Amino acid sequence: MKNNYIEATCIGRPLDLPTWNEATELWELFFEESSTDYHPYNTRDIISVSFESAREVTDAYNYYNQNPITGEEENEETTQQNS
Repeated sequence: MKNNYIEATCIGRPLDLPTWNEATELWELFFEESSTDYHPYNTRDIISVSFESAREVTDAYNYYNQNPITGEEENEETTQQNS
């Protein structure tokens, strides 16, 4: 189950199991921030991605554990554009 926001802003696998946020009443999954043109700093933050149901967060957790975001697609697109 690909998620466009996760694909655009995150890298790697989820950092931990999904957690329930009582304040927002949403499930959260944490990732490391990827390097993008929109993030001009040298350090990377931790990004929390929220989901409404346990099913959605479980599907995303399982998908990104089996298919970690490598950033290679972005690099391939950049290489093709520069050619």
